[in-house]
Amino acid sequence: MAEVRTWYVDSSVLLRVIVDQSPAARAWLQERVDAGDRFVASRLMEVEVCRVTKNAGVDQDVVREYIDEFTLMAITDDILGGAVALDQKLGGADAIHVASAVELGPDAIAIVTHDRQMAAAAADLGFDVLDPVTDDPGRGPVDTPKQGPQPA
Repeated sequence: MAEVRTWYVDSSVLLRVIVDQSPAARAWLQERVDAGDRFVASRLMEVEVCRVTKNAGVDQDVVREYIDEFTLMAITDDILGGAVALDQKLGGADAIHVASAVELGPDAIAIVTHDRQMAAAAADLGFDVLDPVTDDPGRGPVDTPKQGPQPA
């Protein structure tokens, strides 16, 4: 039996799954759900995904089905302080995502993102990083020094 993993999934991947911009990412997510893996994200992911999909007219019942697969982490003062303290070059939202992942630790989770800066920062902090968005016509998946196993 395969090992159950816990994945910290960034909005950049989940949005591509929901709006069907990446069949590869959708297949990866379904495969991981079928394997019994666990998913975690910051409540920030929920805000980002809900805002983008509402603005795009996506059925929010569909969005909620995806988000309900996740354990959502509160954005605490400790996480915000960690986001401020990060040395890596990141925007505010990505810093909150990375600081949330740091709360869990690189031995507990792998980070799933299609954001280059977030991937580099996470790898720099010792996380395995995976980008299942292998079918982006604008660019390939992110490449980091400590890349997790890529989807087949």
